[in-house]
Amino acid sequence: MIADVANVQPLQLAAQVRERLLNAAQPLFTDWVAEQRVAIEMLRQTTAEFADDERLTARIEQVRAMAVQLRDRLGTLPTTPETKNEQTRLRRALELVDKWLADRVPEAQDRLASAVDPEARVGMHGSYFVGYLLDMTIDPDSELITAVNVLPGNGAEAADAITLIQQEESAQGNDVEGISIDGAGYNGPVLHELTDPQGLNLDVTVPPPTLAPRTTFGPERFSLTVIDERTSEVTCPAGQTTRSRSRTRQKTGDRFQFRNKQCKGCPLRTQCLENPASPRGRVVIKNDYEADYKKVHEKAQTPEYRDTRRTHPKIERKLGEVARHHGARRASFRGLAKVLTQAVLTALAVNVKRMVKLLNTNVLPGRAGGTVRAELAAT
Repeated sequence: MIADVANVQPLQLAAQVRERLLNAAQPLFTDWVAEQRVAIEMLRQTTAEFADDERLTARIEQVRAMAVQLRDRLGTLPTTPETKNEQTRLRRALELVDKWLADRVPEAQDRLASAVDPEARVGMHGSYFVGYLLDMTIDPDSELITAVNVLPGNGAEAADAITLIQQEESAQGNDVEGISIDGAGYNGPVLHELTDPQGLNLDVTVPPPTLAPRTTFGPERFSLTVIDERTSEVTCPAGQTTRSRSRTRQKTGDRFQFRNKQCKGCPLRTQCLENPASPRGRVVIKNDYEADYKKVHEKAQTPEYRDTRRTHPKIERKLGEVARHHGARRASFRGLAKVLTQAVLTALAVNVKRMVKLLNTNVLPGRAGGTVRAELAAT
């Protein structure tokens, strides 16, 4: 869902953040705001010939100084019923400044995309956009929408499947048997939680990615032995072992390193190392969710998988209907809560249309139990 904002560049975002701060301060510190606007105009004139990076740096320092001054002034201002709302608004504007300043470091994540709608984020869905993700589940028999959620544009789409199923089961008392997800569902932690027998215990159908053919031994050829909570051992096809391990950057597996001398004279070297001429030993990553991924690949070979995937386009068509014919391609409001309200009301309207059609054609399927087979997708 494209947010109701302009896709701004860094200098424009700086101006938005600054203007929001000054507007929030205006009712409380009118004279101070007037002084700052004079300073802003002077800065604009003195940096007019600067490069964009230099202009941005100057504006960052100016806004940073404004925030410091306002915090000092706000700290000495008594709270009264007449000024309570204005003070709350100013504190929120200062929080927005803090977020914007924190985004200046290169390693920053979840960056602010707009000061007009601070909860919108840059996402990637075919192409980059600023806005939100709309996720939903439907019952493939009746084609009724059973759960809806909205995330920021960079939200964890795969993990939202868990939220949607929990939402449906809690609100409607359904015992969902299974879920068909698009490719985003090929996610180890999500698969593990969805299929956990002590949790949702779902039959998950997800298309596995096409893996490039290997020319060397894969991780599955290396056996793993757990010694205790802190120690594990990997054995290679030639019988060499290693306990040298570290966690992967994503924290989803262990990285085992064989010593150089272990691999140096190995007769299986050309079958094991992608670059046999390298003096380094083999590195093997044992994924925590290897068993979950294996189940996905095994299920993809079954007739049940093919039957379920044939019904999956229903959710894509439903999303197309919601987006094209009911205005859900664009957010009509600003802020996560209001955009979610838009999505829920839209889903309600779509469901009412579907119910009328089902009643008129008398094809609403009856069920003895309360199980639902749900499907997930996002737009």
